[in-house]
Amino acid sequence: MCLYKFHRKPSSPSKELPGVSIIKPLTGVDCNLAENLKTFFELDYPTYELLFCVQEPNSEAIDIVKRLQQQYPRIDSQLFIGSQSEKFTIGIEVKNPKIFNMIPAYDKAKHPLFLISDSGLKMHETTLYDMVACMNENVGLVHQMPFTCDRKRFAASVEKVYFGTQHARMYMTINLIGINCVTGMSCLIRKEAIDKVGGLRAFGHYIAEDFYLAYEVAKQGWKIRVAPAPALQNSGEYSIRTWIDRMIRWYKLRMRLSPLAYLEPFQECLSSALLAGIVTNYLFEWNSLVVTACHILIWFMLDYLMLRITQGGPLPFSKFEFAVAWMMREISAFYIYFKAFTESSTIKWRGRVFKLGTGTRAEEIKPLTPFLIQQSPDSSSTTSSTLSLITNSSCSTTDDSKLQSQQLLIV
Repeated sequence: MCLYKFHRKPSSPSKELPGVSIIKPLTGVDCNLAENLKTFFELDYPTYELLFCVQEPNSEAIDIVKRLQQQYPRIDSQLFIGSQSEKFTIGIEVKNPKIFNMIPAYDKAKHPLFLISDSGLKMHETTLYDMVACMNENVGLVHQMPFTCDRKRFAASVEKVYFGTQHARMYMTINLIGINCVTGMSCLIRKEAIDKVGGLRAFGHYIAEDFYLAYEVAKQGWKIRVAPAPALQNSGEYSIRTWIDRMIRWYKLRMRLSPLAYLEPFQECLSSALLAGIVTNYLFEWNSLVVTACHILIWFMLDYLMLRITQGGPLPFSKFEFAVAWMMREISAFYIYFKAFTESSTIKWRGRVFKLGTGTRAEEIKPLTPFLIQQSPDSSSTTSSTLSLITNSSCSTTDDSKLQSQQLLIV
């Protein structure tokens, strides 16, 4: 499936290319943010706009965006900053901070297609064209499979091995058989499909908004396609610990979206190898240790081949480092499953702590008060649609605001 899908040029669209509104929700700053955002100003696509959303009015991301806007004045771009206006009207409740951050940009998007693209992504200049080329008349959503850029340190190797092997295998297989499996880090969507249900506001109660966006698009009869180029994550802040925490959060979300998630530990290499050894020994009296060892060796070689296909070229590390990173990933998987099974139904996301309910409905444990949509009546201001956080005067938000300004978390 990966060999057929990835790094293949899609057929050219028969009609004129539609315009695309690219929404970039920014939270915090890391050392690669400027490099990542710059690639979106250099896209090889005729008509698109960049809509940057920054919730913190004192964020360093604002200066980075403004410098890029000055460097690329011909690119249509806008910056939406939260809490800019004293005049606002209270709208509906939104608990998902990413959705909350994006709504001003979505409301001002002027093109028929919009792309939700996380801040930690780096995009090749032709990727947007390739994604739009997949948007046939019967397609409503085109998404990219998560992958990673080439980065230094062993933690980056583990991430690349995970996203290029186990995650790629599961992601592509699930999409092949038609099950909803869409990650929201890079999704191209028909705006008319989301407008029908009230825009992004309709998805503000869910942490896994990407699942419900795809569900709504499919519910309206549109098809969903995987783009020929994977999404290149290029966060400058990464480690084994942050990767494990992220995987635990993802698995908690999957457990609340589908009961099939509880079977995931059985599709891992080591667990399936042990089962194969036991079953073949019972049925055919084969040596279980030999069967287990052969199973692991064949799986290891196929994973290396899959990673090379996903990479589309040589790997940035040696075969020995791949073997070590691969074994690290395989062993840590069971720790991740155990922690997700046994921990409470709370997750840390974008500097906040949420308690998960059914269907990933979320309640903030230490709420500032519910997120509220604000719209400024002053259309002459730089940002005509703004956001505010309404807080109780007795609540201290110093620690949360510091944490938000220092971290860049990618979903």
